[in-house]
Amino acid sequence: MIIFLYGPDTFRSRRLLREMKDKFIKDADQDGDSLDIVDGQSATISEINEKINTGSLFTKKRMVIINDIFKNKKTTILAELLEILKRVATDDEKVIIIRDGELGGKEASLKADAKKLFTFLLKQKYVQEFQLLKDNGLLSFIKKESNLYGKDISVAAATELVKRTGGDLWLVTQGIKKAALISEEKIISLELIKEATAETFSEDIFALTDALGARNKKLALKIMEEQYLAGASDEYLIAMLIRQFRILLQLSEAAASRLATDKIAQELKLHPFVVKKGLQQAKNFTSSQLLSYLNRLLKFDFNNKTGGSDLKTEITLLIAGI
Repeated sequence: MIIFLYGPDTFRSRRLLREMKDKFIKDADQDGDSLDIVDGQSATISEINEKINTGSLFTKKRMVIINDIFKNKKTTILAELLEILKRVATDDEKVIIIRDGELGGKEASLKADAKKLFTFLLKQKYVQEFQLLKDNGLLSFIKKESNLYGKDISVAAATELVKRTGGDLWLVTQGIKKAALISEEKIISLELIKEATAETFSEDIFALTDALGARNKKLALKIMEEQYLAGASDEYLIAMLIRQFRILLQLSEAAASRLATDKIAQELKLHPFVVKKGLQQAKNFTSSQLLSYLNRLLKFDFNNKTGGSDLKTEITLLIAGI
């Protein structure tokens, strides 16, 4: 059995992935011996093949999760993986989950082997695309997420939360969780969202990336520590950094195309203040530096979510190395 999850909304795809993982462990493999997670960006085909075909003495079932295989730079791996998947597609004892956050609107630019694999995956019985939530869909998500804590949320509070987080679900859920836990009120109000989410989010994250751009590691480490002291979680901080470096990379590329500021804001759907400040900040980096920082942060995030690293240590080492 093959399950294909793809699209830029990594929060919802990872949440579903976690639910499927937990269900598999509960129903088929309490010890987790028959479950493997593979980093598709760096994996070899022999590693993937071994994970899929390794048996267990205690259960016939096997689950293998392959993340971000379409980012793998090895030239033959996608064609080789396609042949392996064809052989196991009808085997219900093997559950192969392919999850990729890069796809979703970018399929037309895929190379031949990647396109063949993508086309094959789309034909499977269990396929779900995760597009970024917007407008009513995003507000509906916020309401349902609040309900998980036995709370309702006012429209004004939900709208403010979107404004403060840019609609990033990793940050949205952190804000809702904090607001729900610091008050016994049944309704999450505008005032509560303002209290629960950092007032100085934009300025703090700009200050942190400003310090990185200026190679001022002492200041960057100080700002990071202040974020932790203010109650920011590892997940909150990494989400902010990833979002900021992604925006800076987009702005750097837009600036190279000599687009007007208002045009950039319109095309990237960013607040004009963010564009103005970000364009100034992006000058501190080359595009390759921004991409390098972003890729490292995404790697840290992946390792953290799969239990493979200490996120605070990883970020500290990144800052110490600037």
